[in-house]
Amino acid sequence: MTLLKNKEKFLRLILTSSSPKIFFKAKAIFFFFFFFASANQGNFQTFDTAYARKLQTALNTLRANNNIVGMSAAVYVPGQGVWKGASGISEPGVNVTPDMVFSVGSITKNFVAATILQLVDADSLTLNDRLYQWLPRYNNIDSNITIRQLLNHTSGIYNFTDNPSFINAVNANLTRVWQLEESLPYVLAPYFPAGASWHYSNTNYLLLAMIIKKITGNSFGAEIHQRFYSPLQMTGSFIEVEDSLTTYWVHNWVDLNGDGILDDASFIPQTSFASSTGGAGGVITRPENLLIWLRNLYKPGVILSQSSLSAMTTFTSANISGANGYGLGTMRYNVQGKTCWGHGGNSFGHSCVMMSYPQDTVCIAIMMNIDINTGPIANSFMNTVLTNRPVGVSNISFETPENFKLYQNFPNPFNPETNINFDLKNSGHVKLSVYDLQGKEVEILSNENLKAGSYSYRWNAQNFPSGVYFYKISANGIETTKKMTLIK
Repeated sequence: MTLLKNKEKFLRLILTSSSPKIFFKAKAIFFFFFFFASANQGNFQTFDTAYARKLQTALNTLRANNNIVGMSAAVYVPGQGVWKGASGISEPGVNVTPDMVFSVGSITKNFVAATILQLVDADSLTLNDRLYQWLPRYNNIDSNITIRQLLNHTSGIYNFTDNPSFINAVNANLTRVWQLEESLPYVLAPYFPAGASWHYSNTNYLLLAMIIKKITGNSFGAEIHQRFYSPLQMTGSFIEVEDSLTTYWVHNWVDLNGDGILDDASFIPQTSFASSTGGAGGVITRPENLLIWLRNLYKPGVILSQSSLSAMTTFTSANISGANGYGLGTMRYNVQGKTCWGHGGNSFGHSCVMMSYPQDTVCIAIMMNIDINTGPIANSFMNTVLTNRPVGVSNISFETPENFKLYQNFPNPFNPETNINFDLKNSGHVKLSVYDLQGKEVEILSNENLKAGSYSYRWNAQNFPSGVYFYKISANGIETTKKMTLIK
C-alpha cells in the first residue's frame, strides 16, 4: 500500500470523542479475528463467577457488533474487587491481554486538569486567572480567557487540529518533534467570544500544558509522572514521545486506503502529531491503571481538595460522544438514569473511555484498537456492570482483620441499593438482618458460616418503603447494630 495515499484521513487525529467517526467494516479480517480471539478469559479475582462471565460475554459482544479488532477492559465493583478481560487481537497471532497498553487520547485531558487543580490547591494560580498572566499574547487567542474557560472548553478558541494546514505540516515530517508553541500559528479565528458557548478544542489543553511548564519548569508529562503515576503505583503508564515504552503497545488499525478494510497501522510514526498536541493527548496505559486513577480522583482529599473536586464536577451542558455535560476535564454521562463521571478519547487507531459511578465507586475502563465513538460502548458496558452486579455477601479479603467490625453502610441515605461491609476476626456463623423502627426483622441478608476475612453485602431495598432501618450482625456471640436511611 502507499503510505500517504490517504494521508489527510489517517493524520486527522483529533483527540476528542466529539468528532464524528466513520465505522469501517473489516470484511477481510473479521472472521479471522472472531475465530482466533473470541473470549480471552478475564481475571475474575474475587468476582462472582457468573457475574464475571456476563462481563466477558458483554465485552465479546461489543467487539463483534462494532467490528472492533481488539479490546481490553477492567471493572471495579465494591464487594467484588477488580475484573480484567480482553477480546480480539492486536495483530494476527497475538491476542489482546489485559496487561497490554493503549493510547488513551483525550483522557489525557483529565490528568492535565487534575494537575492544574493541584496547582490551584497549592495557591500557584486560580481558576479565574487570565491567560495573559501566564503566557504571551498569540494571534486569534483572547488573552482575557480564564483558566476555568480553558478547562471546560468555553474559551471559544479555535481547535488547531481542525486546520488542514496543520495536518499538512504534521504529514510533511512524521518523525518531527514539535515544541508546544509551534502549533499555535494554526489557530484560526475563535468560534465565539469567551464564555458565550461551548466548543471542544484541543488548543485549550495545549495552552494548559504550556502553563504547567511555566509554573513548574517541567513538561506536563513529567508532572503526571511525579504527581500521579508514581504515588498511585500506576505501573505500565507512559507519556507518548517523552517516554520509552517497556511493555507491549497494542497495534492500531485504520482504513488507510479508503476501501473499507482496516489495516495494521502500527508501522506509521506518531511522533509528529503526538508532540504537536501537547496536553490534549499523550497518556499510554492499561485499563486497570485507569481504575486506580478513577478510584482516587473522585474521592475528596486524595488527589484534589473538596473545593477543586466540586469545581471539576460542575458541568456545562455539552453533547459529546454520549456525554451530556463537561466539567473541568471531566465528562458527565447518564447510564439508565444514573449520573457517571469520566472521559473518552480517540487517537490514531485507538479509542478509550473511563467511567465512574461515584455514588458507590463502581468504575470501568475500556480500550479499543480502532477509532470509534466511545460513548455508546461505555454506556452499554456500564449498564451491564450495574444491572448484573450480584446481591448478597461477597468476600473482599481473606486476610484476618484485627477486630470484628460492622461498618456504616454506603451510600447513606440510599435509593434503592446500599453496601454493608463487615470484618470477621474469627470464622463462624454469621447472621446479618435488617429491622424496621418497630424492631421487626424485615429481611435476613445472610445466615451462614463464613471464614475470617472482610465481606460486603449489597442490599436492594426496592420493595421497601422509605424510612429509617437498622441492620444488625451477630457473629460468635457478638452483636452490633447500625442505622441507615432509605429515601425514595
